[in-house]
Amino acid sequence: MASQQSIDIDVDPRLQERHWFLSRIVWLIMLALVIVALAGLTGSGGTLSRQQVTLGTAELDIPRVGRWSATDHLTVKVDQPADNGIEILVPAKFGEVFAVEAVSPSPSSVIATAEGHLYSFDSSPAPGERSVVFSIRPSQILLPSHMGRFEVNGARTADLPIVVLP
Repeated sequence: MASQQSIDIDVDPRLQERHWFLSRIVWLIMLALVIVALAGLTGSGGTLSRQQVTLGTAELDIPRVGRWSATDHLTVKVDQPADNGIEILVPAKFGEVFAVEAVSPSPSSVIATAEGHLYSFDSSPAPGERSVVFSIRPSQILLPSHMGRFEVNGARTADLPIVVLP
């Protein structure tokens, strides 16, 4: 004959319902974080992690969200007529936050001005699109901040906002 034994436990249904409610809220927060990361708002990829700006015949591709101490790229594409060089002004405030580790192709000259660093590039004799790629690395964490105005062959951008996350 089997005996019917039960454990004598006090059950608090209100506590259990609160626990289930909080568990659902935490799951929704985690889902929101995954969606934000997939969109690119945590840096390192995604459609919203970069910003493209058009300045006359040039296009600037710059990170909108960067990661602290992670290498990223700033790309400038210029549709050049024959024998015209390229001049790119990187604002001083951008230079305070981002270290330029490499530039490809190498500039013919770099001049430090009060507004920032002016990179000059020689051009080939044939017309066509030219690309300049800056390898950059943020040296500090930064809340949303405007980095100043970039300039390509005299055309200026608006103040571009950038965030650097840990």
